[in-house]
Amino acid sequence: MASPSEPLILPMSSCALVFGLDWFPLVGGRPDKAGLNLARRHRSTHVVLPEGALGAVGLASLRRQSPVSGSSLYSAAQNVAQLFPTGSVAIVLALQDSGYWLVAVHEGVVVARTDQIYRSREDADEVIDGLRLAYPQLQVLAHPQAGGLPTLATLEASSSSRSQLLPVKRWRSIMPWPVQCFMLALVLVLLLPRAWQVYGGASANQAEPAPPEPGLAWRKAIADSARGRLVHGINGTRALLDVFYALPVRLGGWSLLRADCRGDGPRWQCQARYERHDAKASNSSFLAAVPPSWTAEFSPLDHVAVRWHADAHGQPLSRLALSSTTQNERDLLSALQDIKPGFTQIQIGRPAAIPLSTPTDRQGRPLARPAGQTAYVSRPVHISGPLRSASLLLPTLAPAAWEKAAMTLGQAEEPGLKSSKLNLSLQGVFYETDDVAAGMPVAGICARSDTSDCTGP
Repeated sequence: MASPSEPLILPMSSCALVFGLDWFPLVGGRPDKAGLNLARRHRSTHVVLPEGALGAVGLASLRRQSPVSGSSLYSAAQNVAQLFPTGSVAIVLALQDSGYWLVAVHEGVVVARTDQIYRSREDADEVIDGLRLAYPQLQVLAHPQAGGLPTLATLEASSSSRSQLLPVKRWRSIMPWPVQCFMLALVLVLLLPRAWQVYGGASANQAEPAPPEPGLAWRKAIADSARGRLVHGINGTRALLDVFYALPVRLGGWSLLRADCRGDGPRWQCQARYERHDAKASNSSFLAAVPPSWTAEFSPLDHVAVRWHADAHGQPLSRLALSSTTQNERDLLSALQDIKPGFTQIQIGRPAAIPLSTPTDRQGRPLARPAGQTAYVSRPVHISGPLRSASLLLPTLAPAAWEKAAMTLGQAEEPGLKSSKLNLSLQGVFYETDDVAAGMPVAGICARSDTSDCTGP
């Protein structure tokens, strides 16, 4: 494995890409100043600075290597962060004779202790296994034939001022070293007696660290509570319904009985059950008709279960502008009351706060929540009824996140408003805020500084 202190520089057609930086997370104001101070403490020669309140600073020491003459240096890891501004993504890229480069990004920020080069793919896979524990929704891109894995040309094209390595400038005295020593000794001779008189020889008290700022601490805690939560909303629900609409009712002499999909991060895990219907139907006739992305499991003569994946089209909860509980009870529930006659069941539960870690001061005492600071809440939702009525739901589903969806085929004795052969069931939650100050993302903290719609109160 290449040492983090010895980055790899690959010349490209218009620039040079640098692999193997040290990354450190930064939180708070003036990230440029904090990043430069960190670079000087680590005696780094080059630095990649974050632009937002939340980000990571990349450090490189190029003393043993000469930068490519006439070419600007860009961080390959920061270019990946710009290509994947949302979600958790890890890529493994083969660098010819240099080994396998692994980098992970989360919400557009390079993850610390990644951006490293390994001798073998197995070494990189071991690190990915550890990353999955910290980021359960991690998407790994490692096989070019699977699509999505950026190439070196893609990384080069993503280079920008945000990923450029900047030289760390250090102060250089215009005076020779002996003169500096003489001036320092002169200052000490003049100032030490005076300092002793003023302070009586007592050591100066160390400044106590500033107490945590409640507003920032609470906004971070609320942002953490939303991490990993996806909202399907109107577009995601419409895509889910399209999955059910596209299911063939008859396949090779087999008839559809039911289908269901369960949430699995950015994807749906879907399955459907078919029953042998025609006397001449066989396992072979079924397999000849199924889509190539399906896997089938027969049991064994008259039934078969098929499984496949579908994109959930979810959005991070922290990116959405949510209504408050008061607004939803007035507007959203009223809209559901209007369409309730078209469904057999619409159950909406009581709102409950999403668990979060309450911020504390240096003594471990809870910090008071600032006035007007909103937090996330959710309420359980269970809806069932004819599949044809689902279109009535869509305008009300902006805050919906589904855990399970099912479609069943039955025999309706007398088809009516609430009865049909095709029936739909949806289980999940509606997200909202616990304060009347709505219309903006709750957390007030963004991983990307250039996201104009992600600024909180």
